[in-house]
Amino acid sequence: MVAKRAGVSQTTVSFVLNKVEGQNISEETQQRVYKAAEELGYVPDAAARTLARGVSDNIALVLTQPHDAVFSDEYVAYVLTGIVQVVREQGFRVFVEMVDTLTQSDAYTQLAKGKEVAGLIVLPYNSRKRDVNRMLKLIDDGFPIVSIGRVGTATEIPEKLATVLIDSLYGIQQAMAHLISLGHERIAAISYAPEGATHESERRLQIYKSMLDEEGIRFNKQLVAYANYTPQSAVDAMNNLLELENKPTAILALNDVVAFGAMKAIESYGLRVPEDIAVTGYDGIHLAPFLSPALTTVDAPNVQQGRLAADMLLNLINSKPLASRHIELQPELIIRESCGYYLKQTKN
Repeated sequence: MVAKRAGVSQTTVSFVLNKVEGQNISEETQQRVYKAAEELGYVPDAAARTLARGVSDNIALVLTQPHDAVFSDEYVAYVLTGIVQVVREQGFRVFVEMVDTLTQSDAYTQLAKGKEVAGLIVLPYNSRKRDVNRMLKLIDDGFPIVSIGRVGTATEIPEKLATVLIDSLYGIQQAMAHLISLGHERIAAISYAPEGATHESERRLQIYKSMLDEEGIRFNKQLVAYANYTPQSAVDAMNNLLELENKPTAILALNDVVAFGAMKAIESYGLRVPEDIAVTGYDGIHLAPFLSPALTTVDAPNVQQGRLAADMLLNLINSKPLASRHIELQPELIIRESCGYYLKQTKN
């Protein structure tokens, strides 16, 4: 009926509604088909759409070794928002697969070989070497995969693995340089993960140590505390720091969830932010400016990361060349009241 109303063939309707590329159908004809389908309330059959494309109309966001961060941190929601914004325009849908690599070691292969999805965007919280090898094997077999996190412990990214990363180390450098410029030397760091739990958290801590060393500030392991992904665990970690005889004057929280918990603990202890202890976070989640005091944080372009990863994956699915297989986005330090910068400006 859509074909009859639009005055075109059923094949043309199928190509247009299923967004099959390379058919050289004019814009005017496409709009006529869309209008006819809308007037008739026509919804394309998912199976027919898959048949027309030759691939599934699903892609998967795979979270490896998921943990409480998925439920307490906005990062995944931001990335997913960016992915959906892009793939929805191409008629694809996204589902989220949480993979425990200890019990689901063949999850990547099952998703790919089962033809449930046309491609994968992988967030490797703490991927193991065997996970990396499985991804690389699937890529060798022609299956599209994009990673939005560093894989394994290697400093060099495998060339064949397409990636969209955020330069978190640059962000940590910005935050540390800012705190040091404000005169702080007893700067504590609170990780969002238990010690040794993720490669990324350990990399951020290493930059924290390196920045202290560059400024001639002696590293004190007592000033490193570990949360366990939740705000309450950050409260507990901050409480441990507050029990030190020589308390820190500033806190580098490795994500904003940790910063929220740290600020709550400081307040409950009877101290003030930033007058007694300055606090900076990382991620730039949307609640940061609404705290009291507003949180200084490193704003990471997480939605853009999701959009770029989705663009890259769709190009791989459609066998289009990539302008680059490796993209790295830079975050930006957003200075607000919690670090004490404006307090210092007022005094000066």
